[in-house]
Order: sequence, then C-alpha cells, then structure tokens
Amino acid sequence: MRHPTDPPAPHRAAAVLGRLAAAGLIAPGEAEIALAAAAADPDLRGADRAGLQARLIQELHDHGAPYPALIGPPLFAAAQRQEPLHARPARLPDPRDIPPRAWLYGAFLVRGFVSVLAAPGGVGKSAYALAIALAVTTGRALLGERVHRPAPTWILNLEDPMDELDRRVAALCAAHGVASADLGGLHLHSGRTRPLLMAGFDRAAGRFEHPDRDHVIAAIRAAGIGLVVVDPLVKSHSLDENDNRQMDALATVWAEVAEATGAAILLVHHVRKGATSGADIDAARGAKSLTDAARAAALLAPMSEDEARLLGIQAGEAWRFLRRDDAKANLAPRAGRARWLRLETVALGNATADYPDGDRVGAITAWEPPSPFAAITPADCNIALDLIAAGPEPGSRYGLTRNPRFLARWAGHVLTQCFDLDDAEATRILRQWVRNGLLVEAEYFDRAQRKPRRGVSVDDSKRPTVTAHAGTTRAGDAE
Repeated sequence: MRHPTDPPAPHRAAAVLGRLAAAGLIAPGEAEIALAAAAADPDLRGADRAGLQARLIQELHDHGAPYPALIGPPLFAAAQRQEPLHARPARLPDPRDIPPRAWLYGAFLVRGFVSVLAAPGGVGKSAYALAIALAVTTGRALLGERVHRPAPTWILNLEDPMDELDRRVAALCAAHGVASADLGGLHLHSGRTRPLLMAGFDRAAGRFEHPDRDHVIAAIRAAGIGLVVVDPLVKSHSLDENDNRQMDALATVWAEVAEATGAAILLVHHVRKGATSGADIDAARGAKSLTDAARAAALLAPMSEDEARLLGIQAGEAWRFLRRDDAKANLAPRAGRARWLRLETVALGNATADYPDGDRVGAITAWEPPSPFAAITPADCNIALDLIAAGPEPGSRYGLTRNPRFLARWAGHVLTQCFDLDDAEATRILRQWVRNGLLVEAEYFDRAQRKPRRGVSVDDSKRPTVTAHAGTTRAGDAE
C-alpha cells in the first residue's frame, strides 16, 4: 500500500525507467512508451502528468545518459491537445475525379513534398540546384527536364554571401540566355546575412525547438513561393546527423513547411566519405531516416575515369561532367538511365584594375553523350548482328566480356572489325543492344569446347528495320 507521502506511481515509474535507460538496459524510446502507459492512470492530475517527462530526463541526466530525443512540446501535454482519431472508411472514387499530383519539375519535385539532392562536396550541387530553380522560375526546360508549371522560387543558401549568389545567377543566365526581365520570380537568401535554424534540441526542456519554422512558412506564403531550395541542409539545424530520431525530426519540420505552404522543398545534402557514384541513396551522409522521409532523392556524382573512357572524354576534362541518378522515387517510376550534365565556365566580364581577368564562374548545362550509332546505318547493324549470331565458330557464341586472351570471342570485336570503332564505342553499342533486348546473354553448351559457357544470341524481332516512309530507323532505337 502506497504511503500518502510517496510520489504517484507514474513518477516512481519515471525514476525506474530513467535508471534502466541510463544503464543501457532499455532504449530511451522504450522508456517513453512505458511511461506513457503509466501516465494513463485516471487519478493522475494534469500537473503530475506534465512533470513525468521532466522526471525521466532528470534521471537520465543524473546518471550520465544522453537525453531522449523527444519531439515538440512535452510528450503527454501534446497528446492531451490532439483531436480524437477517427478511422475513415475506404471508398472507391472515380479515378478521373482524383486530383493529380502537383508535379513541379520532372518526376523529382512535387508541391507539398520534400525531395533530397545528395552529392560529394565541390562537384557542383549548388550550381545544379540553382539551375533547377531558374528552370522552375522561367518555366523553361533548361536542363532537359519538364517544368510542369512555372512558379516563384527561393534559394536559401546558408553558406555563401549574397554577391557570390549574384555571380552564380549571372553566369547561369548567360549560359542559358535568360534575360534579367525573366528573373522576377527568383528569390535569394544568404545565411551570411541572416542564419537559419529550423531544428535544435533544447536539453533543459528535453524537446526539439523550431525557431524559424513559422518565419519560413510566413515568408513562403507572402511571396507565393512554389519551390524552396535549402543549401546545404546541414546549415539549417544544430542536430546530430547520425541520430535517426533527430534526423527524422528535421525531415518532419521541412515536411510541415511543405504541407503548410504547398511548396516543393529541395534539401541539398552531402554524401558520406568514400561513397561511390551510382544510384544508391544509402550514399547520403548521416542517419538514414532523412532520406527515408523524402518522397524523391537524386544523387549527383562526378564522371568516373571508366565513364570518361567509355564516353570518349579526355581525362583532363572529366571533372566538367556530372552524372545525375534517380536514387529514390516514391511517387513516380525511377528513370531508366542517368542524366548527364556539364559544368561550363562563364566569364562575367567584370574586370577591374586590381582583378584584370574578372570572375569566371561555373554554370550547369544539359549534356548528351555522343551516340556511337551516329555513323552506322541499320543495314550496317544487321550485317554485324548476322556475324554475332553466327558465332566465332560453329557451335560457339560470342560473349559480352572483353578478355584480352580471348579477344576473338568478344562480340565487340565484330563491331571494331566491321566499323571504324574503338573498344569503348563497341562496348557502348553492346550495352545499348542488351538494354534493348536485341542481344540476350544466357548459358549454353559450347559444342566446340564441350562445356557450358555464357554467350549472346540475337532476338531477330528487335532488329533495326527499313521503313517505307522515313527511310531507315536509327540503329540504336530498337526498344
């Protein structure tokens, strides 16, 4: 039986749970859940209920444990203010009556949602994000992706001074032929002038704080902003990037901004050290909960040495080329291939006596790799395909792997012999034909070698053909 001077049972529970969490026997989150169950005591007064969280935090503090990542106002006070939950019965409306998603830019940015762009430092992600914003502002497909509807944009650049942002805008406009009169919808902000703090953790109160959330929402509404670019994300908070609960809180506050304003939010983030190029969203730095919360994510990476060699780019120029991969797409199918971008150097013509060369600034443009099919007709392709189908000798097939010891068995060897192509160009053609299903690789029994091997066969239904009206189809178009 409890003595009248003893603290209420939930407060005793808070003390015990705090000590267990401090000892590492349970996680702080588990302590919160158990404490919430204890707080369901109907005899517990409101003041006692509000003090439970503080007691749990104090116990953790007294025992040298980290504070739990509690979100928003005190846990139980927030729960008391919520409206009751109601389960809405499902219905089957006419699909034509359901409003479409409010896509803004390609299948990457959509109003009311958060997207993430991740890239290593120094490769041009700020220039790319600015180019996206300029495309949305002007309504022009500057980088080859569709702008569904032009809208005012806001660059929250939290690292650079305003004159540097002006240089980048000037270079980008020069590279794309955008006039000053078309920039009315582009808005800039420099974190050097006014820092931004969207999320921090108040250890004394044991909760997250969002000092600038309402300020950002008000500014977006006032200017009718349709796209907000946060560059870089790390400068918008003071949380631990490696803590999943804290990064989830950061993603949540930006999602709240998107929901409250109907704007698309693009968070510019870094990748972890040592991350390789490719469409792996796990390359993003820090806790995974940030990218998990985003509806779409893209990765930007410099062209690799192998890619430069394959695409015929000189080694000294490879740094200018960037590969953009869809790493996550919850609301639309992922793109089947990477997009390529080129970093142009633009002279601003702002020379002075002290700086006679003026500034040269990078600007992102779209880039398409040269096609290896440019000088090859469909008839030429069919000759090469006939040779590949016949194999290097009766009972054998060509392979896709280029082995210097067995070069005559490589399918690309047929292409280099038939056409004036190097090995890299032949490799690109083979890859295209495999993607199109024109070449199919499978295991077969090699009668000449008397053992199973892997080789390619030709799907004749997908060969390039001659048309009656337009001459010939392009050699690489068979899909």
